[in-house]
Amino acid sequence: MRSAPRVTVFHEAGQRLTLYDYGTRQELIFGKVPILTSAALGTERDFGALAKTLCTRSCPRILIGGLGFGATLASVLQVTGQQAEVIVAEKLATVVELVSGPLAHLNPGVLQDPRTQLVQQDVIEVLERERNLDLILLDVDNGPDWASFRSNASLYGDRGLRTAFKALRHGGAYALWSGYPADRFIKRLRRAGFEPLVIPLYERRKLQARAYVGKKPPQKPKSVRPRG
Repeated sequence: MRSAPRVTVFHEAGQRLTLYDYGTRQELIFGKVPILTSAALGTERDFGALAKTLCTRSCPRILIGGLGFGATLASVLQVTGQQAEVIVAEKLATVVELVSGPLAHLNPGVLQDPRTQLVQQDVIEVLERERNLDLILLDVDNGPDWASFRSNASLYGDRGLRTAFKALRHGGAYALWSGYPADRFIKRLRRAGFEPLVIPLYERRKLQARAYVGKKPPQKPKSVRPRG
């Protein structure tokens, strides 16, 4: 018989957040909606590891939308060099408190790494002011059709994707973690100017998630008019 979990309650943004700790698994519920689980950290680590292939510069600037339990950030730090700049946008202070304290053992030291810049703000607001990013990794929801917060829905529409496109340098990439097939999102990526592709993410050899990737084309060389 499975023992009852240890329950910790937080209050933020007018909602109740409940952490269920089963010992080998932790789950965070926002109101009545599950938003984080340590059972899916494998796909999140693979998602962060995409930085190794999607970043072409030795000193990349990377924006991670959503701290989660720190798995995506841990992988990004592992595969990038010491000159990387990793901005993490997380608006829930409760999540930051958990990753810094009682759940720090899941991904130790990620917030203390000198390359990490934590911004406690909505990721869309961070995107609007950023420029020359090499990579955007978004994992704030279960996918583009399932937003934990109403404000997150704007990330996945045409306007939000154009904002992300503008925040990237030429040759940069955008990636969205999704726990379910969302192939209609490919058309949205293409409309925003991205070159899309889909990367499967596995957990214990089973397809559990997907990374919807959009690459911003390299800058075209300026044409030189012949003299005379």
